[in-house]
Amino acid sequence: MTAFNLHCPRGNASLPIVKAKHPTGRLVHALLGMAVAAGWAGCGSANPAGSNEAGKRVPYRPGFIVGADISAVPAAEARGIKFSDNGVAKDILQILKDHGFNYIRLRIFVQPTNQGGYSRQGYCGLAQTTAMARRVKAAGLGLLLDFHYSDTWADPGKQTKPLAWRDLPLDQLIQTVHDYTKDVITQLKTAGGEPDMVQIGNEISPGMLLNALPGRRGGAAQTVSTQPEGSARNWDILSALLKAGIAGVKEVDPRILIVLHIDKGGDNAGSRRWVDAALAHGVSFDILGESCYSRWQGPPDKWKTNFDDLAARYPKLTFLIAELAYEVAESDEIMHSLPDHRGLGTFVWEPTQSGNRQQLFDDTGAVIPEKMAQYDKVVKDYGVQP
Repeated sequence: MTAFNLHCPRGNASLPIVKAKHPTGRLVHALLGMAVAAGWAGCGSANPAGSNEAGKRVPYRPGFIVGADISAVPAAEARGIKFSDNGVAKDILQILKDHGFNYIRLRIFVQPTNQGGYSRQGYCGLAQTTAMARRVKAAGLGLLLDFHYSDTWADPGKQTKPLAWRDLPLDQLIQTVHDYTKDVITQLKTAGGEPDMVQIGNEISPGMLLNALPGRRGGAAQTVSTQPEGSARNWDILSALLKAGIAGVKEVDPRILIVLHIDKGGDNAGSRRWVDAALAHGVSFDILGESCYSRWQGPPDKWKTNFDDLAARYPKLTFLIAELAYEVAESDEIMHSLPDHRGLGTFVWEPTQSGNRQQLFDDTGAVIPEKMAQYDKVVKDYGVQP
């Protein structure tokens, strides 16, 4: 067993990281998560960026979150879509506020213009996300920022490393996750778009920053890197990557709430295994977010069974339905019924789009009254304040 030094961000003291041979010969870092956590806990400045800004409302904590992921809206607006409600053209943020929404979720990719990336036009990259985040905060809404840590979609089927990070050895990958995360949060804060909550990864049940690129149309997967990856089969590495991202957020503003997001809304055993592993490896977070789609996570009664058990089992955690489609009444009731207000609320995924029956706006951008009425009812039932 040999040791090497992993430098603390911003040049603080180096940390000894143990490196051991795997039985198959692959190098793993058995004490990596523990050492990185200890190092970064002491690396943050005593005066986080912007801490002298009086009256900064972070995190925004309404009594109940009625949220929407509208990351696709800037691209729709660029295509000429004009959003309207009852025949009156309005900013979509104002329309959502008028119907009780109080939180927006935005996804961000590392470099979406890369080959195979999310958008040749740079949508959901840093510049465009910063502009949209400023709009959200100027509208008086809460903001959840969703890091994908990829150039394109990260989800249970793929968590592919961004192109620029694929050749990085593990210590550099961990450092890069920290530095990139910190830089994004710093730029958003400086621009007036500071998030209230941050997701460290998107639907990371299988892990994050993996080396596989799934094949197209059922074809064979492609291996894009031979460097260590953040698989949930190796929590020593995965936890170190998560801690690096969390530290990057907290060093900018320790008030920002940390969300970890998995896709096990109807799978209690799977949720428990994942959370137990995260906690056992010292990953500190505030909120567990679950995806809850009937199409993939089963019927809402399974979600309720899962959340009820998780709330009893992990009394220090709070909970979100981070993605849902059309199951509005059921999901809001599940969250609202958790004890001690620990069910924070829900986020509908892309209500300007169809596909999972979640659409609240038609293809011209007009509100669909009967669909939006579901949210008017939430406001009435739960006394939601925008």
